[in-house]
Amino acid sequence: MTSNPEIHRKLDEIYTEQEAVAFFNKLVFSLCLQLIVAAKRERGELTAEEADQLSKKPSEKILLEPYGLSYIQYRALKDGKGTAANIMAFKRAVERNGYDFDKLYYSEELIDLAMSKLEEIKKQNQTLSSISGRAANK
Repeated sequence: MTSNPEIHRKLDEIYTEQEAVAFFNKLVFSLCLQLIVAAKRERGELTAEEADQLSKKPSEKILLEPYGLSYIQYRALKDGKGTAANIMAFKRAVERNGYDFDKLYYSEELIDLAMSKLEEIKKQNQTLSSISGRAANK
């Protein structure tokens, strides 16, 4: 958790736009899966080849089902529609593999990437609004 007001301000802004939230969640949850793969590789649970394959195309079945999360539940989390029980199960899965979920969630780098995406979305929406306004006046 962070008490940094700037981080919270940015997250509040990201959460005003569903597309930006989905982008941010995809960044956070995909990174977490990558870290679970790395942890399993370090512990010898995966060969280098298996880890490489899972890094390129993660299998939620292999990575998350042992922690009680299905593919559908993971997808819901990435879409920002997961339940509290599922987010806590995912958080525990990440932490059981040696990583701090909150530290990843409040990462300035990930938040700044999402802010960039939010700015793109706003710019696109302004352009579309401007075009539709001109078209309506004709």
